[in-house]
Amino acid sequence: MIRTIVGLAFAGIALTPFAEKGEAPATLILPGVDPIQTSSMVAESSAGYVATSPSGQSCKIVVDPIERGAASAHADAGCADVYPGLETVARWSPSDGNTVNLISETGAALLKLGASDGFAYEAVAPANAQVTFSEFGS
Repeated sequence: MIRTIVGLAFAGIALTPFAEKGEAPATLILPGVDPIQTSSMVAESSAGYVATSPSGQSCKIVVDPIERGAASAHADAGCADVYPGLETVARWSPSDGNTVNLISETGAALLKLGASDGFAYEAVAPANAQVTFSEFGS
């Protein structure tokens, strides 16, 4: 009896339609990338962001998906003027479903980003980082 119930539960889960992209957390979705992936599928689209400081300095960061949820990232040289160390970004890593960590080439955490009104993301940590991220076509 228990096996039958468990089997029906798994069948129900398998037959449940997947959520629309708009229903998934924004930090897990890269523009133009289907958020539902299997181990045999790798997203081929990249996303681009313009990072801007309060003084108006800006640079571009391109994010290329490499595995489910995570992506490689690279910034242009001008990112050093936007936020110190941002030019060394190498990984875009969703953390808790609501935030994204930007990781340097050496594995150091550079910024933690959160979804923002009016921007794609804004820095939420460290506290002194006032950087916003707007999407651009890549």
